[in-house]
Amino acid sequence: MPSTSTDKIANEAILFQAVQNTNKLSVMLRAQGDKHPSLARLRRYVGEVYSSLWDVAMASGTPDFCDVVVYPQNLPNAAPEQWIHHAADLDSVCSHDSICGWVSSSALGRGLQFQSNEGDGFGGLEAHVQALNADRTQRKLSPLQAISVDPWPLGASAAAQKDSFVDWLDDEHFEEENADIQNDDNLFVDDSMDDECDTTEEFDPESACDQLGGARIPRNTLYEKVAVGGTFDGMHYGHRKLLTLAVSSVNPRSGQLTVGVTVDAMLQHKKFAEEIPQLEARMAQAKEFVYRLAPGMKNRVRVVAISEEYGPPGTEGEGEDFDALVLSHETLENGCLLNQHRINTLGYKPLKLLCTRRTEPHGMSSTALRRIRWQQQQEAAKTKI
Repeated sequence: MPSTSTDKIANEAILFQAVQNTNKLSVMLRAQGDKHPSLARLRRYVGEVYSSLWDVAMASGTPDFCDVVVYPQNLPNAAPEQWIHHAADLDSVCSHDSICGWVSSSALGRGLQFQSNEGDGFGGLEAHVQALNADRTQRKLSPLQAISVDPWPLGASAAAQKDSFVDWLDDEHFEEENADIQNDDNLFVDDSMDDECDTTEEFDPESACDQLGGARIPRNTLYEKVAVGGTFDGMHYGHRKLLTLAVSSVNPRSGQLTVGVTVDAMLQHKKFAEEIPQLEARMAQAKEFVYRLAPGMKNRVRVVAISEEYGPPGTEGEGEDFDALVLSHETLENGCLLNQHRINTLGYKPLKLLCTRRTEPHGMSSTALRRIRWQQQQEAAKTKI
């Protein structure tokens, strides 16, 4: 059972690997260590897993894949894990060393060092499968094969993320760690707003909490110069989510936001590239959304074209003042490369990587939207003939 974005990314990586190797799947959901999820949470996450499986099946080109059963640990009336291990038609176990081990504990999705207890063997997927096979041999059942997820995504390894300055915007603990930090008078509503939003009143965290239904704004979750980048092709809901998170990460009084939009020349390799709107149109859509979301930030938002690998945060001079980058877990490795470039090449401090897990359905992607536009044009052309 996942408690963080890291855990969920780990689970999704395993599901994706499993779908590539079978047409019949049993998904075992284990609790982490001494954590005991409520029945409501168990039920809720079952739905999330089935949704993730549909997304994985669509992304892998196997939309007919559907023979799957999810078994949450301790779900009333559901078969226990031991029953699955003794299934005659079971032939493999798909997982990862950091999650599945004979003696490993509390390492689900966190890449922690496997635990080794004298007389109990060594943790990890292979050891886990060997133990299962020893039991199955006594029952005259065929042995199982271990299928490890490789490569293991950076977003699924908390140990690697710690060295990469990553914070997860979607996780409760991200704010809880800073809950005791009081907002100071550095937080104000921008006094350079346009007429329709003009105010110079001091930003009052307690008042804001009342207006926002109790939302807290820990000081260490806001930054002075934030960057976010993308193609912003079609401005689908994933783009809107990313821009919203970027806006929410900027200091309300003095912070600045730079939105980078990839130039046309860097998008020619994408599927249905001919359906991608021109740079000017994509920049205008991104600007319109940000201005509509946060009209008081108009004087502190820049929308710029990106023609280089790392954009403004990776350039000499201008890049030095950036302190945060908002990105999805699918581009987390690029963010880590940017930080290495800043440290090793430019001699700058690394950015705080403010990461969000991709949650939109597979059908809601720029590629899918371009495919729909292409198909519509093909149908229109046939009608004219």
